Amino acid sequence: MEMLVDWDAHIEQWSHAAVRLQRIRAYREQGQGNGEVVGEQFDSQSGSEPEFTLNAHIGCFFVLTRGEVRIRMADEVYHCRSPYILHGGEGTGLSFDALDHHEMWDGYLVFYSAVPASSEERKSLALSYGFSPYALLPIQEKCEAMERLWAGGEPLDKLQGQSYFLPFVHEILRQRTQRLTHTERSRYNIVAEVIQYIQVHYSEPITVEKLAGRYDCSTSYLSRLFRNQMRLGPIEYLIHVRVQRARKLLLKSNAKVQDIASQVGYADVYYFSRLFKKYTGRSPLQFRTEHRKITHARVQNNPLHGLESSIVSTSVHSHNENESYYQCSQEGDTSMFQFPRPAFGAMMVLCTSLILSACQASTTPGGTNAQEPTSSTATTVVSDSTAAETRTYTHLKGQSEIPVHPQRVVSFFHLGELMALGVKPVGTTTYILDNPHISDKTGITDVGVPPDAEKILALEPDLIVTTAAFAEAVEGGYDALKQIAPTIVVEQNNDPVKDVEMFGDILGKQEEAEQWKANFTAKIAEYKEKIKPYVEANETFSILNVRPDALFVYGDTNMGGNILYKYLGLKPAAKVDSDVIHGDTWEISSEVIPEYIGDRLFLAVNKGAEDKLKDMQKLIDASPAGKSGQVYSIDFDQFLPSDAIAIEKQLDIITDLLMGKAQ
Repeated sequence: MEMLVDWDAHIEQWSHAAVRLQRIRAYREQGQGNGEVVGEQFDSQSGSEPEFTLNAHIGCFFVLTRGEVRIRMADEVYHCRSPYILHGGEGTGLSFDALDHHEMWDGYLVFYSAVPASSEERKSLALSYGFSPYALLPIQEKCEAMERLWAGGEPLDKLQGQSYFLPFVHEILRQRTQRLTHTERSRYNIVAEVIQYIQVHYSEPITVEKLAGRYDCSTSYLSRLFRNQMRLGPIEYLIHVRVQRARKLLLKSNAKVQDIASQVGYADVYYFSRLFKKYTGRSPLQFRTEHRKITHARVQNNPLHGLESSIVSTSVHSHNENESYYQCSQEGDTSMFQFPRPAFGAMMVLCTSLILSACQASTTPGGTNAQEPTSSTATTVVSDSTAAETRTYTHLKGQSEIPVHPQRVVSFFHLGELMALGVKPVGTTTYILDNPHISDKTGITDVGVPPDAEKILALEPDLIVTTAAFAEAVEGGYDALKQIAPTIVVEQNNDPVKDVEMFGDILGKQEEAEQWKANFTAKIAEYKEKIKPYVEANETFSILNVRPDALFVYGDTNMGGNILYKYLGLKPAAKVDSDVIHGDTWEISSEVIPEYIGDRLFLAVNKGAEDKLKDMQKLIDASPAGKSGQVYSIDFDQFLPSDAIAIEKQLDIITDLLMGKAQ
């Protein structure tokens, strides 16, 4: 049974075996194909369905891209509805039977040869299985490319076709293992998939529509998930990736600005320069010149420069993913990754030993006693000793040894939860740090978006906490982060109560977490009583966000929706409940605004959207909330976060509004 398959071993065999693409055949129009097939016995009589047996060392993948078909393979019958993937190993017999001969089905048969290193590996590679991929398009695109190149017949085309085969296999096995880990497509996985795609294809034309199409969801749904998890939209993230790549290319090469602009996806060098200045404060040439001056001065005054330059390679690698599916050098593959972590740690231990030896020497008989440590120094010693204790923590990426009481935490997303527990992290990401409800941000470093691994390393964290999406956003992903410090990948619950409990466990602050939960629960109960005289039992509520180019309706996760619907128990408007909270609607057109506005409306208008609001005003005025004058203005920036600190302040604002108190 498939649940007993050792998928890690199966994937390992793929990395050991000698494999190559043999043929690819496209089936269209009720099974009619094109091209010659190798390594099979094929019945091509008119009107019959494909039937064949794979010869020795020949395996195949079948990718069903449209329609339905029944396949007999290895004594099993698969009723396949697109999208579907089947794999058959050598000696496997396959036959196709269209369920309805009047219905078309499309697909690809990809034949490959595999020479394993041993008989055991041969058995593992011959594994037969089938599953529904959650993202067909990345697989289908590689099939289309392989078929096009193979059909060309030219040696260079076939060589390029070969180069698509292993990425094709990698994508299939990656989605297979993801399916086993997550029985249904989870929200953070979709965002992580999009981030991976942007990281590889940033130099190509990318739109939200294209991204949504790849992952079979609407543009509004994808944008909502992305903004909830990254605090910025997918195209904003794309711009950040391109600017960060451009910065690296400016510093690591002497390429012309127009060449760098083209390399990161901008054909117009002037537009690129304006965009670069907007995000960095300097033009590309100014950035290169100023940074090199600073670097030169630092190197001239750095006694360790000779040691560093003798170890770290200064060669510049290509960043063009169009040359190869996999990057040979990712951004962030700088000197920090040239120093293996153990070697760096050994060097730090050596330096510490020398310092301690010097201190001990100063207290030997006949010498001058060293100065007594101050209270702050003594505290640091105790804290370091406590932090040295570790425990095993299970998270989304497995198990990690983390400090029992971490002292220097970098958290990419959950700033408010840490602060609510009295822990100030040493670093977090840009848009999380912008939280207007957190007043004291001294000592917290902005590690950027995407997070900059070098900045994180410089903070010397003893624990890194990230969500799956932010882990993918870092160059090198989770593997790069765990080289810096113990790293755990946690769920993004969008529920401050669950998140505070989770971080109470992570930080060894269970008592503080329980106290916060008790206080928050009591506050909710108190505020429910406060608003009772002001809200009728059957009144319905809505939250509308007006932007310069779009209109959004919020559900029960943020923008006050969690407070209204989850905590205070107020009723959403019927369409909000069905289409937003229990559906995937987020962005709406102006014509349907009246359908989503209930008896009371919370309205967030973004900067620059004043004209858009004027166009919508008549529709809002004609709604139940508009007619009764129950329209409340809220600040978008104040209500976007949904962390433990923000939620309490938002609760105060909403309660005051419902009670008629001026804001």
